[in-house]
Amino acid sequence: MIKVVTDTTSALTIEEYHKYGISPVPLYIREGDNMKKEMLELSYGEFYSRQRAGAKFTTSQPDPNSFLETFRSAIESGDEVICVTISSGISGTFNSANLAKEMLNTDKISIIDSYQSGFNQGAMALKAVELAAAGESREQIAAHLEEMRKRTRIYFVVESLRYLYEGGRLNGAQALIGSMIQIKPIVWFDNRGIMTTFEKVRTLKNAKNRVLELFKKDIDAYGLEQVGLHYGDNKEEAESYAKQLEEITGRPVPLVQLSPVIGAHTGPDILGVCFVAQKPFWD
Repeated sequence: MIKVVTDTTSALTIEEYHKYGISPVPLYIREGDNMKKEMLELSYGEFYSRQRAGAKFTTSQPDPNSFLETFRSAIESGDEVICVTISSGISGTFNSANLAKEMLNTDKISIIDSYQSGFNQGAMALKAVELAAAGESREQIAAHLEEMRKRTRIYFVVESLRYLYEGGRLNGAQALIGSMIQIKPIVWFDNRGIMTTFEKVRTLKNAKNRVLELFKKDIDAYGLEQVGLHYGDNKEEAESYAKQLEEITGRPVPLVQLSPVIGAHTGPDILGVCFVAQKPFWD
């Protein structure tokens, strides 16, 4: 049997982890001296309520022992493991998982760097479950996921540059000037899984419209397999934006709330169009 593991930035719900038999490894979120495991000890609702109230959060990756416990349980039960992590371009989680694998000294574990977070990362974990149920080997599943990540993309915009600045994505001068002239960067993950600015647009309205243009251009060229919309604590805004996406896709667009660890760096007002294409974006 193949056990699928992913970290909690995948935006899967507790119900989905149970339903699909996926093992979650939590990342940590800290407020002052108080550190908790996201999702398991700090709910999305509590986090965003505290963030709206002005609380400042920092985040940290799971240590290798967090993965070690999960991996060892599966291996001792005679299973193999597929583990899908948040992009190594923004987190050390992938490295922690690999250290745990080395500690077990086993060749029964495949660790996949998703180069993403949220919906696309979760989609890869769910695909691993599907392929395992279809009888594919761990090696075949790993190869499929490595191909699948070449077909994943996200464009997102935020209301405030404060959180990107506090999370180290912008320096103080960029944040100050950007706020003064209403610059709204469109952010994405590049082909190395690094979160970076794709384009800078003036005003949030223009940025949101530009993301729709980029999304339509991409799916016209590469096709569309799956799509979701990231949001933080702005569900009403997300519902309205999803309707615009549905006019483009002709299909329902599920809303996917970002986990606290990701929300700590983006802020509560985020819209992120996440999708898996039919053809690869990268070689």
